[in-house]
Amino acid sequence: MGSLRASAQVEWSGYEGEVRGASGALTAATSTQAELGGPGAGTNPEELLAAAHANCFTSTLTALARQRELPIERLHTAVVTELVWSDGHGDHRLASSTITVGIDSAASSEELEALVRDTEQDCPVCRAIAGNVAMRVEFHRL
Repeated sequence: MGSLRASAQVEWSGYEGEVRGASGALTAATSTQAELGGPGAGTNPEELLAAAHANCFTSTLTALARQRELPIERLHTAVVTELVWSDGHGDHRLASSTITVGIDSAASSEELEALVRDTEQDCPVCRAIAGNVAMRVEFHRL
């Protein structure tokens, strides 16, 4: 069995900071969202989760496509996460993550639909939030 570890850290002061991945490839200003009383000048956990979810779904889908020898000419994955809260209660929580995936491929629609369904089952981020966060996957051909 293989294993992969990844790490990141945040240096923070007041309402702003910087998130850095250990690989050196990720460095981004981060801040409390304007909707939650911060400056909203940088990225935030929900945007980072959306990016991680889109990247994870894409890499899982392309790995499954290679195993199945399905040609993928082009792929576009977009994720929208939603944070909700009750005013004045500090009870914010992640409510949903919607994945929209477009695939340009010579494979049949049935093969691609099965690929997308299996990706949802195998994607580590999908598996991590399943049962805790409402998740929807929308597929279309490019």
